[in-house]
Amino acid sequence: MKQILFIAIILLGILTSMNAQQRPSWSSFYENGLIWNPALTAKWNRWEVSATHRKEWVGFDDAPAYSTVTFQLPFLKKFTRVAIGAFLESDEVGPYESTGVGLTYNYRVQPLLFGNKDDVLGFGLLARVNQFSFQPTKLTFFENPGSQSSTIVSDVDAGIKPNMSVGLFYISVSDFYRFESHFYFGASVNQLMSGEQVNLGLGDINSDLHFSLHGGFRHFPFRANYYFEPNLLINITPNGRVNAMAGLRYEKEYKYWLSGGLVTNGELFAQAGVILDEDSFARRILNDGVLRIGVKMDYGLNVLGIGRFAGVGYEIYMAYLFEME
Repeated sequence: MKQILFIAIILLGILTSMNAQQRPSWSSFYENGLIWNPALTAKWNRWEVSATHRKEWVGFDDAPAYSTVTFQLPFLKKFTRVAIGAFLESDEVGPYESTGVGLTYNYRVQPLLFGNKDDVLGFGLLARVNQFSFQPTKLTFFENPGSQSSTIVSDVDAGIKPNMSVGLFYISVSDFYRFESHFYFGASVNQLMSGEQVNLGLGDINSDLHFSLHGGFRHFPFRANYYFEPNLLINITPNGRVNAMAGLRYEKEYKYWLSGGLVTNGELFAQAGVILDEDSFARRILNDGVLRIGVKMDYGLNVLGIGRFAGVGYEIYMAYLFEME
């Protein structure tokens, strides 16, 4: 009962301010990677409910914002053979809004690559539906629009549109061994059903096919209870646009983590979080579960020409996890 109550508090806290944005890369809180690569669903042997909220360019009216609520559940044997996940997302950039729901399925095998008997290869499928709308009445003008205001179209509600993604993910250890040194890499194809989202009359807003590649290495020094993890994410579109995020993470088991990195769109970010378990002051409400709370701050360099408007951005992350035997 305590677990259910605790989950309800997390969901209520994030849904009261749920709004979001379209971005070509996932959050630096890569625990939510299933949204972009379904083969990352339930990466470790624990079920998880989590929520994130991101706001870019604080102080800039109608700046992008993005929020999610996710759930992940593995079905365990010797290693996780099947895992399922679900998420809600809300996305807003000025007059453009999108809300959606998605379901993921992940099937895993032991490929025995590189002479490794513990490695796992996952194949993921994501199905989602989103509702898109464009509301120019929400536009914020920084100068008098003059005669151009007459060209603004009326509000457009594009209805519900389906989409799909597929992915694969390889990791050199099973999901029981996250506290051992290992490497991983993955790839996904997103928005397979690309095409028009919103028809404005003056032009269309489209969803485009794009690809993601990611990889990293988690290194535990000899007999250490902490690790270092460099990681890299690359997003590629068919027209040749590339966006990459490089990061370095330090985490002490069941205590805290620190992370930082750089994105090729000019974003610098730093991240910190705490991990509360049954040995912490919150043990009475956690009921054998683990609570992870993190915050990220980012600063956009003036590569897009909006430096005089944009301030720092932030993101918050909260998750309740329960280890499965």
